[in-house]
Amino acid sequence: MTTDDDLFLPEPEPRAVRATVISVDDHLVEPPDMFEGRLPARLADRAPRVVENEWGHQVWSFDGATYSQVGMNAVAGRRPETVKVEPFRFDQMRRGCWDVDARVHDMDLNGVWASLCFPSMITGFCGRVFSQCSDPELGLAVTRAWNDWMHDAWWQPHPDRIIPLGITFLTDPEAGAAEIRRNADRGFRTVTLPERPHRLGLPSIFE
Repeated sequence: MTTDDDLFLPEPEPRAVRATVISVDDHLVEPPDMFEGRLPARLADRAPRVVENEWGHQVWSFDGATYSQVGMNAVAGRRPETVKVEPFRFDQMRRGCWDVDARVHDMDLNGVWASLCFPSMITGFCGRVFSQCSDPELGLAVTRAWNDWMHDAWWQPHPDRIIPLGITFLTDPEAGAAEIRRNADRGFRTVTLPERPHRLGLPSIFE
């Protein structure tokens, strides 16, 4: 049986912070409970959820498809020889990948004062998965739920250390703009958008 010592490097010793580092291209891994209680009751049973597949991997299930936490997406603290492309389980990730208190602890170890964290696989990195949901009402509700989680669970516990980033609903310009404004009104500093929207059937940024 693989142990933590087999997977993870030794815990670094704390060091004094000698410079202010603001990291603006980090990622988080969405925790399994992030959508609980965040969708309207009529949609709650269709929220994204983490399930275990036949190979023992923990994957997200949503709208008839599954999305893995690919191993290369959560390599922090892992011994290099243990990093593969197979999906990781949450107990195979350093806790700071998905727990904000542990993330801030890791930021202290790494000399990083503030972090801007992009989403991961279940969103399609920019909200693509939710925007392409077969039920637009569900897709928009899940988009809003992700942003509510970012506000309540990831940013608010450490408002000086986390830079709040939102996603938006890409396939409805009016709903998407409204969601960006909703987030801006409560303190979000940025929103992530696809770098190649034409690949998603959306207008090119050059049009």
